[in-house]
Amino acid sequence: MIGMSIVSGNAKTKKFFEQFSLFIINGLFATSVHFISLFFLVNFSTLNYGFSNFYAFLCGSISSFLGNKFIVFKVTKNSKIFLQILKFSFLYLFLAIGHGIALYWWSDINSYNYIIGFILITLLNLIISFSFNKYLIFNAK
Repeated sequence: MIGMSIVSGNAKTKKFFEQFSLFIINGLFATSVHFISLFFLVNFSTLNYGFSNFYAFLCGSISSFLGNKFIVFKVTKNSKIFLQILKFSFLYLFLAIGHGIALYWWSDINSYNYIIGFILITLLNLIISFSFNKYLIFNAK
């Protein structure tokens, strides 16, 4: 009995770290999409940092959803896809608004470097996003 519990626990731990590692890789890719979009909007549009970041965040979010669904949590059943998209959209809308407000406060109001603010805010979003994606959106085991 104890041996089975240890093996089972190790399998769960291994799967968790595999998912978290894939989540980080997917997140780095989505963050790259986000940052490249932000860079172009900041430098080639008339939008301020906050609005540029909001639109860039949406581009990164689409990339993130697809990667989380098909690569990180390997959800292949499409029976709940509408509900997943809805939950994901609400989560990322909340994160996007928070990210935009935080970067606006950081860069536009306080004149801090927008790249440093972007990195700090994104790290906080990483923790929130993994938890919500794993347990509430994709119901990954």
